[in-house]
Amino acid sequence: FMETALLLLRKIGMRSSYAGFNYLACAVALVFEHQEYLRKVTKNLYVMVGKEYGVSNVCVEAAIRTLITSYWNQNEDKILAPILGYPLFEKPTSSEFISILADFLRDHPDFGEQAKTY
Repeated sequence: FMETALLLLRKIGMRSSYAGFNYLACAVALVFEHQEYLRKVTKNLYVMVGKEYGVSNVCVEAAIRTLITSYWNQNEDKILAPILGYPLFEKPTSSEFISILADFLRDHPDFGEQAKTY
């Protein structure tokens, strides 16, 4: 699911130059597979992502937060709303953003194949 999560981040216009890009894709893929990670994001999800990349959960949290803040400041929901099918009126928290993207992938199981055609 990591490849599909990376495709989704690219499709919504996230910049891969940020360290948080791969962390966010990994987090989305983990939540897609195990939704219970959303219950303890900092203590479980970010720890798992950190283990994957050899960094601390604090580093993961800061990098994802920076990526989402930068993305939101540039785009708000201009790109995200048409893809999701509903507007976001304020910047989501990191855990909300991860949940939104994982839910999108759950709701669109063929997204990975469709995204490759763009």
